[in-house]
Amino acid sequence: MLEAEIKIEIDRATADRLHTALLDLGATARPARRQEDVYFAHPSRDFASTDEALRLRQDDGRLRITYKGPKLDPPRKTREEIEFPLETDVATGRALLERLGFTPVATVAKSRTELVLRGPPAAIVSLDEIAGLGTFCEIEVEAQTVSDGRNALGTLAERLGVADHPPIAASYLELLLGRGAPHSSP
Repeated sequence: MLEAEIKIEIDRATADRLHTALLDLGATARPARRQEDVYFAHPSRDFASTDEALRLRQDDGRLRITYKGPKLDPPRKTREEIEFPLETDVATGRALLERLGFTPVATVAKSRTELVLRGPPAAIVSLDEIAGLGTFCEIEVEAQTVSDGRNALGTLAERLGVADHPPIAASYLELLLGRGAPHSSP
């Protein structure tokens, strides 16, 4: 299964309009939550050049580790994703990765509100406030093929009235680093 996603930059008024429109379409809103993602560099491979990512995410007290493979359909962010929970605290999770040779690159802090839209196509729409970046919308679907993902994302963007917003292929990490955000070792 592939995760197909588009990300667009929006303003606060557009985020509010999308929230209302999604509720009108029958979406279920999940409570807003804070996420903090620490991204790591591989000890022998340059993730920036291979377009991969490894992150440790703290999400309202829960910890998950995620590997993201290279993007398959830019500017959409269709890619393999492997994710699982860690039954430990952030310090222990970080220590494990650092002992294996991974080094922290930067931290992305966000406030996220997710709305789950039943299909077709089914989707999760996230409205994100990213520290140091601004407001964004991510539309995510699961798909069997790159083509299926592309079609589903196009349909949803039209349905939500954001098809005129250009998708951003860069991750939040890439955007932060591109704006000169300091590398961190939180």
